[in-house]
Amino acid sequence: MEAADPPPPPRTRKMGRGAANSDEPESEEAAPHHEPPPPPLAWGSRRARRQVPSLGDGGGGEEGYDCISRLPDALLGVIISLLPTKDGGRTQTLAKRWRPLWRTVPLNLDDGDLAAADGVALAGLVSRILLAHAGPGRRFCIAAQHLHDRPAMVEGWLGSPALSNLEELEFFVPEAHYYRGPLLPPPPSTFRFSATLRVAGISQCRLPDCTALTLRFPQLRLLALQQVNISTDSLHRVIAGCPALEGLLLKRCYGYRCLRINSPTIRSIAFHSPCCGGRCVGEVDHHLEDVIIEDAPCLERLLHVERAIGLGVRVSVISAPKLETLGVLDDLDDNYSRLNFGTAVAFKGFEVVNFTAPVSSVKVLALIMDSLCLDRVIELMRCFPCLEKLYITAIQYGETNSWRRKHRSTLRSLDICLKTVVLDDYHGMKSQVNFATFFIWNASKLKTMTFMGGVNNGNEYFVAQQLRQLQLEKRASRDAQFRFTSKQCLYDLVHIKHVHDLSLADPFECTC
Repeated sequence: MEAADPPPPPRTRKMGRGAANSDEPESEEAAPHHEPPPPPLAWGSRRARRQVPSLGDGGGGEEGYDCISRLPDALLGVIISLLPTKDGGRTQTLAKRWRPLWRTVPLNLDDGDLAAADGVALAGLVSRILLAHAGPGRRFCIAAQHLHDRPAMVEGWLGSPALSNLEELEFFVPEAHYYRGPLLPPPPSTFRFSATLRVAGISQCRLPDCTALTLRFPQLRLLALQQVNISTDSLHRVIAGCPALEGLLLKRCYGYRCLRINSPTIRSIAFHSPCCGGRCVGEVDHHLEDVIIEDAPCLERLLHVERAIGLGVRVSVISAPKLETLGVLDDLDDNYSRLNFGTAVAFKGFEVVNFTAPVSSVKVLALIMDSLCLDRVIELMRCFPCLEKLYITAIQYGETNSWRRKHRSTLRSLDICLKTVVLDDYHGMKSQVNFATFFIWNASKLKTMTFMGGVNNGNEYFVAQQLRQLQLEKRASRDAQFRFTSKQCLYDLVHIKHVHDLSLADPFECTC
């Protein structure tokens, strides 16, 4: 629910009584008379079928309705290859001209798009599709469970001529599914596409050092590793073998302690350790402890995913001049959480332990706070003076967050650039109201403030009560909009579920 001024009602021209039956000529300003449109035809009726030309006739009837069939085969092939697997196959039934197209266009095969009773039936369907298609391949996406249940069959799939010149390969893992059996190496045929792959997602595998030593992916733009056992040296060899890499996603991987980035092309990094703050998932012999960004001139997003188990990783940013999006930072475990930007600023949790220069590149920041604390947020804003978007989730609300006297001198020296503020799990408690009013009354560039998560946030009485307590008449920005919404998002703060999500400009913005 938004608290905003309603738009003015549309202006209408009044007509005098009896105007509809008047014989007087219409004025020049009067709208011309149109016959009402005929009622729509029932879909599938005989008259409707006569008026809609069939696909593939090329002419499109007198009105030229069928513009798609006028396109050249090459362009139709591109369209078909971008459709979901089931829909792409169904194009063969549209018309005679369409029948041979699917078999020759770049194949897009995702077994998540196929309806099958069980894994055996699904595997048989994948095999039949590969046999029927003449190639080449654009995208091949299968559940990683196939790697364990039928490795020989997967090896045969990957060797199929239908996948020649493959551009995207993904072994995906359903959400909340963790494989606890022994991990096998990827099928040998996986790497026959190394020269053409642009997107790769490898899951539930063990990547031996001898394999990583020889890997080269000259065209690879996006790489995702999930539940992969890989050593530190092998991980860095794989990254070094991707000279065009722009996005790197590491989820629940283990076997390495350090992620070190030296890349002139990488733009987005999302990482997660299965062991955070002493809480571990899966094998615990080696887990991510340090992320070091040594030299990344194009890096824009540095993200810690699966925030529910704490940061648990020491992050050091030495050189990343374009870094704009950062999070999720938390103070849930001060013994483990560390973040520093070279010699400019260093944090332990949210406590600033060293500050010599602000980091002006960061514009989007997401936080999880053990207790909602305005003092710590203000300190962060000093360190990130150009911050435009702030997302906050608090576990507790013990702080009073009084600020009018305490931060009087701060307001004279702090230029608040915030345009967007999102408060998660908002219930209208006094500490939350005090926290919000600081930004409402002092952020002169504020565009939107969202109060999200409370069960009553859609209740009109609750919203009216909160608007009075927030005293919006004192807002510093006349253009600011205030929204109250219940918790509908299925994600954590970071909306990264797939490697393609790394390109999101704002991965914390909810679009559910």
